[in-house]
Amino acid sequence: MNKIIHLFIFMFLIVFTAIPMTAGAATINEQFNVSDGVSYKDIRYSEDSIMQAVRVMEIDISNPDTYVDIGVPTALNRLQTTTAFANFYSQENRAVVGAINGSFFHLGTSMNLVSKDNRLVHAGEVYDGEEDKFVNKPIAFGIGENGKGIIDNYQLEMKYIHNNKSYSITSTNKARSPNNTILYTSYFPGETTKTNQWGTEVVVTLPSPPSLKFGTTVTGKVESIRQSGDETETVIPKNGFVISAHGTGSEQMSDIKVGDSISLSIDIDSKWQDSSFMLASGPMLVKDGSVSVTMNQDSANAKYRAPRTAVAIDRTGEKVFFVTVDGRQSGYSNGMTIKQFADYLVNLGAYRALNLDGGGSTTMVTRFPGTDRLSVANSPSDGYERSVSTILMALSTAPLEIFRDVASSHWAYPSTTKLFRTGTINGYPGGYFEPNGLISRTETAIMLTRELNLDTSQVTDPGFKDVKPTDKYYKEIAAAANAGLFKGREEDMFVKAGELTRGEMAVLIQRAYHIENTSNSYFPDVKTSHFAYEAINALAYQGIAEGMPDGTFRPENSITRAEFSELLFKVNY
Repeated sequence: MNKIIHLFIFMFLIVFTAIPMTAGAATINEQFNVSDGVSYKDIRYSEDSIMQAVRVMEIDISNPDTYVDIGVPTALNRLQTTTAFANFYSQENRAVVGAINGSFFHLGTSMNLVSKDNRLVHAGEVYDGEEDKFVNKPIAFGIGENGKGIIDNYQLEMKYIHNNKSYSITSTNKARSPNNTILYTSYFPGETTKTNQWGTEVVVTLPSPPSLKFGTTVTGKVESIRQSGDETETVIPKNGFVISAHGTGSEQMSDIKVGDSISLSIDIDSKWQDSSFMLASGPMLVKDGSVSVTMNQDSANAKYRAPRTAVAIDRTGEKVFFVTVDGRQSGYSNGMTIKQFADYLVNLGAYRALNLDGGGSTTMVTRFPGTDRLSVANSPSDGYERSVSTILMALSTAPLEIFRDVASSHWAYPSTTKLFRTGTINGYPGGYFEPNGLISRTETAIMLTRELNLDTSQVTDPGFKDVKPTDKYYKEIAAAANAGLFKGREEDMFVKAGELTRGEMAVLIQRAYHIENTSNSYFPDVKTSHFAYEAINALAYQGIAEGMPDGTFRPENSITRAEFSELLFKVNY
């Protein structure tokens, strides 16, 4: 019955869930709810004999247990795979359930603006006016002060103030280029600025490290100045910063002296104030429900078919979409041009969408049913998961449902979840546990062997006529029998597919955990002559086993997979 219900639900979703329309037929290869508020789809289609494989993760951030956040490295140039990033940020009660790759990067460092908790992490750069570049306008995705998704332009203002005059800062923690003024902080990957001698560097100290919080100004004292032409390396203070300037910027520093006060101001336009995070990228793909590509669509970067990654929001900002399309894999997925990707996102229902790093970086990870671990969902074009500079994550504070058919409200959810995480149970393909299914004697032997950590490397033949050394689970059955748990059911037969009875269950649990007998007798249908009489009453005395509502125990009834899991859980945890 459960399988029929699952099939009906699956067919209902296929018929009534919107799939982006294309010139070819689109099919859902796989779909499931990752967590409460997060869903995943693997969509396949062909257009003019060109195959495409698209993954879509839909995140409802109006759900109180569901969030979107950014993953940033602990050091500016410390690349990690999307999976490693996500696992690093995942916590017991705030689990990462899905993620995609984020920023473009160069030499290990994010190329564009990143902020977190209303603080600037990295200013990055924008190739203003160079429309063949992906990021030629200051556009970012983030979560605003109201908790809703934003994809929009931003205006970052960074300046230092000396003698009541303000001077612009070009960027942060990157190689200084001609006529640039760069701010170096302790987040820079190195103790010194690593610049050449053709610029002026001013070292400023503060009472504490600068937070770079938007809308704030901090004031420090000039500790030292390295003049242009000096080849001495400038050390970046932990409690302070270095302003490094070349050309015009260097000339602006000519009247700064050791001991002077210098203020540092970091600000962002009002729509981004108090945002949870910002991730700049480009180009914009969709604006106000229509294709709106902010780069030259005839440029080489836009015209070739490639793997692509994007983030999108709906009109309300309450739904966020992580989208990837694989590419460079003929016969499986060829990839899309920028225009094709934008068209696809409009058909998906995106109100706004922003392109992220693609190519070999394109990665989506998720938590598939039947596991609590993240794994790669798409097929990266490099043949392996590339390390990246940032990621976007879907997080959930709700109880994570390991099996599709054991909801967090199910009475056996705590026991099955715990036993899954200890490796005692695995479930069936497709992420099902079948809690109401009757447990076989073989399955029982496997679970007990795993839970008791029995040695399966040097088992001896248990002597059962129906158990052969070539059987898949021979070692588990033998280990359980060697430990004195199973004695065989009839005529030296183990009866591998035989259903475990409640009476047998009680005997196995008593043997496995050496539970002492009691003189008490609890159930009228369990006579003193019954083989499981002592075991049943021992378990009842310890509060491990319970009877039926009518006061009986029914020892000859079969036991379900959920019931046996619950018993193991009670005994062990």
